[in-house]
Amino acid sequence: MSDAIQRISAVENVMVTLRTDDGLDGTGWTYTHGIGGRAIKLLLENDVAPMLKGEDPRNVERLWDKMFWGLHAIGSSGFTHLAIAAVDIALWDLIARERGLPLYKALGGHRERIPIYGSGVNLYWPMDELVDQVKAFLVEGVRGYKMKVGRPDLGEDLERLRAVRDIIGPSMPLMVDGNQGWNVAEAINRARAMEPFNLTWLEEPILADDHVGYETLARAVNVPLAAGETHYNRFEFADLIQRQAIGFVQADVCRCGGVTEWMRIAHLAQSYNLPMCPHGPEDLHTQLTCAVLNGYIVEHIDRRKGKPSLTEHRISKDGYFTPSQTPGHGVQYLPEVLARTKVA
Repeated sequence: MSDAIQRISAVENVMVTLRTDDGLDGTGWTYTHGIGGRAIKLLLENDVAPMLKGEDPRNVERLWDKMFWGLHAIGSSGFTHLAIAAVDIALWDLIARERGLPLYKALGGHRERIPIYGSGVNLYWPMDELVDQVKAFLVEGVRGYKMKVGRPDLGEDLERLRAVRDIIGPSMPLMVDGNQGWNVAEAINRARAMEPFNLTWLEEPILADDHVGYETLARAVNVPLAAGETHYNRFEFADLIQRQAIGFVQADVCRCGGVTEWMRIAHLAQSYNLPMCPHGPEDLHTQLTCAVLNGYIVEHIDRRKGKPSLTEHRISKDGYFTPSQTPGHGVQYLPEVLARTKVA
């Protein structure tokens, strides 16, 4: 898979199982784009696990805070939050299973289904393959479509956008993802050129760390901006939101520190009337977006060209995902794929 700044040849999943002395257990995980997985595993084994021994897993807020401050000296985002996420997801799985509830109901519950949009990692696909992907998503009944932009020639981006808009019609939500490929000036130029295609959002057009740049861009163009895939804690989101720099919040539960931090970000966004449109694992995000008032839509990534998934993916019905009713997060791992792909 390729986008404007990277080629992804592998995805690493770091998996955690927590067990209590009274027989409870929960499973969580985090992921990387093929780098750093072993380092996260060592951090969990050597530093995080000792923080958890003897603790009550129901004290999830206390344990999140303990992990955050225990790892704070080596960073309050990124690598450390990927590790915290794996544990925190496992804690919430354990808590929901003990209560006999699916995760979204254990978190409060707001809706019973969530719309999905088709998402293609397709920047350098030839036009005929791009068209085939769009048509395949339409057969699934998706409620929107997102494509990659950022080819060196702006004209090529516009040609591909025109072809997609012609297929999906004038009213279906169409989103584009720049994957941090441009500077602010180029992003302004490209966003203005794309305005005729009635875009729902422009995602990560510039370096994710450049919050001032996001603010500048948001004031200069008429296309709403989306971000969050590469933001790792509520403080980063708070800064973007308070700058009025983004219109869609894309927090990824495996990158932002797990369910506990994701819910904090969702409630922060809700207070500013901003929708949650998370990046990443669709089964878990179905649970989370169904739990909150401002859950808007879930990303459904095309995996036809990718490696076999570790989990059984939910089948959409008329463009919606419904959360698993199994107690916990309900993500079912495929043991045969786990056995074949395990590396450490």
